[in-house]
Order: sequence, then structure tokens, then C-alpha cells
Amino acid sequence: MTVQHYIKKDFQPGIEKDIRLLYVCEADESQANYPSLLHSHNDRLELVYVYKGEGIHRIGNNLYHTQAGYISVFNSNVLHDEMARPDIGMGFFNCAVKGLKINTLPENWLIPQTVSPILKCGDISWCVEDIFRQMKYHLSNNREGAELICQYLMDALLCMIMNQIPFEADKKNTEDNELIIEVKSYIDTHYSEKLTFDSLCEKLHISESFLSHKFKKVTGFSPVQYITRRRMGKAQTLLISSDESITEIGAVAGYENTSYFNMLFKKIIGMTPLEYRRYWVGKEQYRKLDALNQDKL
Repeated sequence: MTVQHYIKKDFQPGIEKDIRLLYVCEADESQANYPSLLHSHNDRLELVYVYKGEGIHRIGNNLYHTQAGYISVFNSNVLHDEMARPDIGMGFFNCAVKGLKINTLPENWLIPQTVSPILKCGDISWCVEDIFRQMKYHLSNNREGAELICQYLMDALLCMIMNQIPFEADKKNTEDNELIIEVKSYIDTHYSEKLTFDSLCEKLHISESFLSHKFKKVTGFSPVQYITRRRMGKAQTLLISSDESITEIGAVAGYENTSYFNMLFKKIIGMTPLEYRRYWVGKEQYRKLDALNQDKL
């Protein structure tokens, strides 16, 4: 099968310079067992580079299989999650930037909707991986000038993506149907409310058995599981990108009872919300990146 590539001259970069690196994380094969659940970011672009193993990424309404040497691009306000293949495992780097503006694209979008969000790095995979490793090294080891160095490294990474990595046309998900998209959209909008399976079916005028069967067939989850994953995804995002308290985060995610939120989060993710926050982004990295960001305001 011939792969359709986008010609770079048809999509000129034109990157405006006001980009801020927010965080850099790494998950090895054991750490990647903790699922990153469905969520989106309204103020940043996120990049995930797989350096080992294989994974499955849901981006928007499509499902993508990734492997070592692939970058997943999560534009702002696009729902996504990632999980390792249990029989193989996955190691990956994750970083986020804000303030990115490219031509006519929305702010914090790297690629248009017509382009596949999965980029294959090919023979420059080692260069991409090296940039991620350098950023993590400088930040995690508190090296002198780490923040500024990492800003330049991020500029280099974006330049490589825009000029040296081929873009491919996005695939069409033939399994999607209008009903399931409508249900997903409703859940994505109302997940933080007191939303139950019964109330969802009543609101959308759909029988419970029909919705349960169709929804799971398309998404891989029951509607109740999807609601929970959506809430946990929101909590995960806030834990690594804000300084809000656990109680505040639980409430935003739809859980007024903090004890229940802590229990459910640990059951699904494998650690408490506080452990998750400390595990993914250390205090030193938060402090240094925040100081740099304040200087740019």
C-alpha cells in the first residue's frame, strides 16, 4: 500500500517565537503500565515520543498504534490517551509547550486536522530521542542554565518536526458512527456533573442495552467506564499541570468526596493522586520552569 505524504511546501511552518516549555517527563516500561486516561489540554500542545515497545493511542475519534520512533501530537483541546501493549510494554517521553502559533492554525496546534497526529521519525529517531533525554537530564539534575538550554532544545525539536519528519494524511475511522460521537461528545461536556448511565440514556433517548452494546463495540469501553476514564484523565492533567489541592482537583473531576476520589484514583491508576503528582513532575522542575515562565510574562 502506498503511503500518502504531505509536501512540506504546501504547509509552511511560520512558527512565531513565544514558546514556553512547561514540563518534560519520562515513563519507562514499568511506569508506562499506569494508564494515561482520556483528557485534553486547552492551553498547551503535548508531544509523546515512544523510544521502546509499542502502545495504543486514542486521539480524537481515532485509534492509532504506535511503536519506537513515533511521535504522537496532541493539539490543544483534542481528546487523547495512551496505554502500553500489555504483552510488550512501552517506554516514552512526554513534554508540553504553550504559546505556539503557526500560520492560520489555532494556538498550540502543530499540525492541521488533515494530517495524521502520529509522526514516524525514521532515520532521525535517535536525534529526537537525544533531545528528549537532554531536556530531562538538565531539568532533573538541576544543571546551571537548564531552563534556557531546554527552551532552545525544544525550538530545535519543533524545527526538526516541521522540516525533517514526513507528514501523512490522517486515516478515516470507518467504525465511527454519528450516535457514538454524539454520546462521547455529551460525556466529554458533562462528565464532571452527576452523570449516571441511566440519566445519560434518558437524556439522549437511547435504550440502555443498545447504547451499552454499541458504545463498547466502537470505543472498547462501556459508557460508565468512559465516564470514569474521562474524569480520571482530567484529574491526571491537573495533577501535573497545576498547583491545585487534591480536594479541588477531585471536585473539578466530578468527585465531591475526596476519600472516594483518592480510593478510586489509586484503584485505577495504581497510586494515590499525591503519589502520582510527585512521581511524574518533581518539585524542583516545577519551581525552575515556573520561574522561567514568570520572566517571560
